[in-house]
Amino acid sequence: MPAPPIRRASFDALTPTELHDLLALRSGVFVVEQSCPYPDIDGRDPGALHLIATDGSGAIVGCARCLGPGPVLDGEAADTTVSFGRLAVDRSQRSTGLGRALVAESLAVLAERWPGRDVVIGAQLYLERFYGSFGFVRETEPYDDFGILHIDMRLRR
Repeated sequence: MPAPPIRRASFDALTPTELHDLLALRSGVFVVEQSCPYPDIDGRDPGALHLIATDGSGAIVGCARCLGPGPVLDGEAADTTVSFGRLAVDRSQRSTGLGRALVAESLAVLAERWPGRDVVIGAQLYLERFYGSFGFVRETEPYDDFGILHIDMRLRR
């Protein structure tokens, strides 16, 4: 079964139903499946470009969000890297290549919008090889992020 098509949408272009379904998918994967109560709504969705994959019925079965360089915080230099995250795939679509397609599309978006910038992600430790297959390299030792081991990884551009 081929992976579903992926569309790009700004936060403002999402319908209320799409936003609901997007947050429901993320909550179902990250909070329920992974038993990880964490603050998914972090204020970054409005400024992100969202990637949405839907199945034949129109149900959202995959998503990711792409983020540009960070703002200046507390007088520190602005972060010049870009990122993607909140990548989630519904159980019904796992092993279809959808996760790989979402990463590839995320990298394409970031390269188009912010060419030449390194991509930095916080990855669950068990996905190190998966992201490594795209050229990401581990930058940190594992750290606990709401009960799940993560590492920071970088793709140099």
